[in-house]
Amino acid sequence: MKKEIESLKIGTAVLLCGGVIFFAGCGAKDDVAKNSETVGEEQILVDDMEAPSGAVETPVLEEEIILDSTDAENEEDSAEENPEKAQALYEAQIRHYYGGILSQIIAARQLPDGELDTSSLDAGFGEMRDNHFAVTDIDGDGREELIVSYSNAIMAGMMEIIYDYDPVLGKLKREFTQFPALTYYDNGIIKAEASHNHSRGEFWPFELYRYDPKHDSYEQIGYVCAWDKEISDSYEGQPFPDDLDIDGDGTIYCIRTDESGDIFEWYEDYRYDQADYEEWYNGLMEGAGEISIEYRPMEYESFAAYTPAYLKLLADEAGKERTDTASDLGLLILNEDYFLDAAQTLLSEKYEVELEQPEPDFEEWTVGLKDGREAFSFEALNAGHIGYKGEQVDDVTIFGIYPGISVDGAWGKLRAYGFYASPYGEVENCLITGEGFGNVSIWFSAEDNVVTDITVGPFCAFAG
Repeated sequence: MKKEIESLKIGTAVLLCGGVIFFAGCGAKDDVAKNSETVGEEQILVDDMEAPSGAVETPVLEEEIILDSTDAENEEDSAEENPEKAQALYEAQIRHYYGGILSQIIAARQLPDGELDTSSLDAGFGEMRDNHFAVTDIDGDGREELIVSYSNAIMAGMMEIIYDYDPVLGKLKREFTQFPALTYYDNGIIKAEASHNHSRGEFWPFELYRYDPKHDSYEQIGYVCAWDKEISDSYEGQPFPDDLDIDGDGTIYCIRTDESGDIFEWYEDYRYDQADYEEWYNGLMEGAGEISIEYRPMEYESFAAYTPAYLKLLADEAGKERTDTASDLGLLILNEDYFLDAAQTLLSEKYEVELEQPEPDFEEWTVGLKDGREAFSFEALNAGHIGYKGEQVDDVTIFGIYPGISVDGAWGKLRAYGFYASPYGEVENCLITGEGFGNVSIWFSAEDNVVTDITVGPFCAFAG
């Protein structure tokens, strides 16, 4: 034991899951690009738009929810039998996934499908929380999208992105990217104002995009800018087309549609009067109403509830057929702010586990003795971790598993709580519930297909 304690004192981080370093409650995300090709069953889909220069594909991936089949068949009030609960779980899984993306942005300063240039923050543009996001069904397909609005940058670096995650297919798709001067309408159209007005008129140029449900993305359907005679009476050596200015207001419009293929205007493109412009624009909008979006600051507090809500819903489902949840140390991580204290109190008061600190100079390390045998350990550095080894103590479990359960049985239990194989561990039997803040990691060793040692604690892949 003393040797083990001394090895822990060398550093402030605990190595878990074969190389994931936990720091401030999270595991460091190392060499994401290497792992992104083999993460679970999901993959990220990016629209035809190219990723930023030098971008590395770093998808935030979750494994499909797999509920215990016995619970689903025997419990009438399970999510499978109750459409409202199934919908709540579906929606919570989507937000849980978006919480992973937002965690990656604020902690690693990176988008899930490419790098995010945050150098402007270091140049005095502000802080990450001065950017914003929203989670809403913006395209009207019945599933919430994540809107990331990043404006703390030079003009060329500003962007607003719409991501859509389908938990059934397990795929993330970028639906739209533009300069963050957008107006959303309830007919599926987005009005995207240009970052600069390079036209010859006071009218600010803009593009129109419309949601295409077939491709789950937005297609450009038009671009418009204007030419004011007072600003310039000639263009490319050609005079202002007074014969086309029917109302005589000195303004003529360039209107390009999706058939044109680009937004670069030429002299002959300026051939529409005010009435032509209004007829074109109103014909597309058809009286659509503007959507008011509730943007939130890009900070953890804005999405802190996403992952706990999802994991607690899964725990409720997984626990329907269990009678020992009151003695589950893993569930304390989901329900207690100070889960180490709660676990120690439970074990000492209910199971007469004796707590002691083997090394006086290392107060962060506590062991739990049952009948003179070390059965539990508690590491209070960073976010804290619980160890459980040897053999089961009465009915004490960690997310339903315990020393002595078969490896296959352990995986089955853990899947019901949302765990899946970690893409970051280099050893077997390392599982996580997700990559963002508020998730849980569990690792266990085994001999002859029987679990021997278990370690569990909070997890985030993007900090450390």
